[in-house]
Amino acid sequence: MRIGSTVYKFARSRDLEGTIKTVTIKRDALGDLYVYFSCVVMPQPISRVMTSKSAGFDFGLTTYLTGTDGSEKHAPQPLRKALRTLATANRTLARKRQGSANRARTKQHLARVHKQVANVRHAFHWELAHDLCATYDTIRLETLNLQGMKALWGRKVSDLGFGTFVQTLHHVAAKTGTVVQHISPWFPSTKLCSACHLVNQHITLRDRVWTCVFCGITHDRERNAAININEEGASSSGGDCVRPALSATAVDPRIPRL
Repeated sequence: MRIGSTVYKFARSRDLEGTIKTVTIKRDALGDLYVYFSCVVMPQPISRVMTSKSAGFDFGLTTYLTGTDGSEKHAPQPLRKALRTLATANRTLARKRQGSANRARTKQHLARVHKQVANVRHAFHWELAHDLCATYDTIRLETLNLQGMKALWGRKVSDLGFGTFVQTLHHVAAKTGTVVQHISPWFPSTKLCSACHLVNQHITLRDRVWTCVFCGITHDRERNAAININEEGASSSGGDCVRPALSATAVDPRIPRL
């Protein structure tokens, strides 16, 4: 491939489809070159067999995703596992003389570790997105305040990569015909009892299991939130699984109504 006066050789990872419009060459921190093709292609019909399944999912720091059906997805957290290796590489780099060949090699090694961490995280995101889109026709998620979460939990939120996963999920869903819905960030999915639909304002982050003081049902925190997310998403979109209205008799003066 010739761009200007420079000839490039590249390993074609997949067949090119459509009409090539632009070609972009990028160099990463390791010095590796990547060729990106932007192509115009005709939209293809969706060949996936629809499952008629829908589910809501709650994001968590311990369990990455908890589904309405009780399914749990756990993230590998590659940055956490590589912290000791990264610390050693950073200390080694700090001891090297500026401009020396040893410093350049050590800097490349540090970049290689960071690249491995990113690759593991991206592979998990793509695998999970394809798995969800192959299983469900409609996926409902909560809208996260990522900046607020980073202020509270910092590095762990970045390691889990919630925002990147949501972008990946939307990309895969567009190709498979899966619908991804987001509920309002102000909806109290965690504090709302999925049985009697009253809000418990006294739940804290330490409460992984809690009992509703009105109906007496004990809830798993993530599973209850996933059920509420699914029902709220179905209600806002006019689906079949509509959140029932609160009856006039189901009122506890200790807990405010939703």
